[in-house]
Amino acid sequence: MANTIYQIYDKIFKKILTLSSTAVVNLINGLFDTDYPTDSTITYHWTEFEDDELKRVLADTILVINGIHSEIGFNL
Repeated sequence: MANTIYQIYDKIFKKILTLSSTAVVNLINGLFDTDYPTDSTITYHWTEFEDDELKRVLADTILVINGIHSEIGFNL
């Protein structure tokens, strides 16, 4: 049951990340004290895999902003 709840939050968070590039850039700039332009290009890399017990694991989100990798460590 708990894993199902975490997966729901993970899906919601990933959806929110794709709604507005400007908001994501502002979030990254605010959290990590960076200065990416608000019109930056964002590429999303979602990683999922299965553990030894064949349970699906949703890993962190990797964002590429203007060709620069930024790992966002939100494990839900």
